[in-house]
Amino acid sequence: MTIIFFVSCKNSTDNKIVENSNTKKDTIYIHDTIYLNNERNGEWQNGFGLTHDPKKDSIWGKPVSYYIDDEECNPLAFEFYYGYIRPSDNGTTTELLKLACTDNKKLRPFYRWCLNKTLIVSDGALGELVGVPARQYAEKFPDEFFEYLDIETTKDKYELWTEAISYSGYFDRPDYDNRKKQRDELTVRMTKNLILRNSKNIERVKKFAKDSEVIQ
Repeated sequence: MTIIFFVSCKNSTDNKIVENSNTKKDTIYIHDTIYLNNERNGEWQNGFGLTHDPKKDSIWGKPVSYYIDDEECNPLAFEFYYGYIRPSDNGTTTELLKLACTDNKKLRPFYRWCLNKTLIVSDGALGELVGVPARQYAEKFPDEFFEYLDIETTKDKYELWTEAISYSGYFDRPDYDNRKKQRDELTVRMTKNLILRNSKNIERVKKFAKDSEVIQ
């Protein structure tokens, strides 16, 4: 018989992690409750530069505690940060990556960080899961997205996002394999959501849409 331990999480100060080594490897997400069926294994986070001390680690210029101490912080992001949730081709990861498109401006950088780190470790089946939320974030918050890209001194992050979108970012769209149609529609959606709609940003949107075309 498999015993499932669970904990309802709303605030990081109330979080208590319960583990059982005899349980399944997957993690199930149901509403505000996290069912932890796996032991913590942070090896997949190697290279993230984390200490797992939320007062020392920072995201977008803020200590991680700034996000996880917020009572509205989704527990999935909390568990991702600590390494209890490893991205995989499952419903939990899908729910986690959707958070990047939240309208909560305070918590969005934390959720975007989760998405970006998932892009870094994605391969195989997971690679087919990350493109849609990456595209949806870029098209919903294009100004913010470009600002995020501009803090990088290399092209690595730009290529990470465009390759993810071109590989699987249109699976939720009709005629996802129609390169021109998807490029044109992405351009329209991003341009519509631009706050600073000047010629420079419009051209940047066009280039991003071109670089994110469906791979055939």
